[in-house]
Amino acid sequence: WKAELRGFGSGHAPANYLKLRFDDVCGGDGCAALRAELAALGATAPSCVYARKLPAAQADLRHGRLSVGGKHLGRHITEALTDGELDAIIDDDRTGGLDVLVLGRDGQRYGFKCVYAEDTGFYRLTGAAEYERFMADSNVVKDVEEGKELFMELWAFRTPALRRKGGGGRPSVGGDHPDGALGMVILFFDLDADGLGDELFDDDSITIKQLLRHYPNKGSEEEATN
Repeated sequence: WKAELRGFGSGHAPANYLKLRFDDVCGGDGCAALRAELAALGATAPSCVYARKLPAAQADLRHGRLSVGGKHLGRHITEALTDGELDAIIDDDRTGGLDVLVLGRDGQRYGFKCVYAEDTGFYRLTGAAEYERFMADSNVVKDVEEGKELFMELWAFRTPALRRKGGGGRPSVGGDHPDGALGMVILFFDLDADGLGDELFDDDSITIKQLLRHYPNKGSEEEATN
């Protein structure tokens, strides 16, 4: 499975969202608490590894999990993982999965387990109680019930603060990266509020409008030029 997951990236161009910079997305006052939490963790600069329109079904709390990726669509998540972490994620019956700290927009912490669903090819962030708390805090359920279409961005970072866990200072499962344990930031955006309307997203890129939302000055310059 590890070789197959690594192989899903071959033949596919890098997604455009890899060019996004976290400071351009979360540089305003609305992300101050999140940036403070990342600084407190001594985290590396988050990099965007997944960006997709959120299926409305994900707002059903009965699932108890957030599914991301899906074969080649999750290839950048795979690239962010070490071999040891992949082992923990794939062999979740033996390891229980990989502990992953997830941060929300307001800097809240959530403790998820990351596992790999062999039947669907998706990565899953599991933990019914944490999933419910995360979705409620992020207003996802409320927004979907109100008919809003949401866009999700998943950003990966590393933190030495979580390098060691468990009794006796034992290394955490999969904690074999020099920059520390894996963490994730998950952000949601309202497609209509961001002026994206019914824009289509293909498998390997996001639209020009989505990119320009993160680079408003560049957008203004290009509009003036054209």
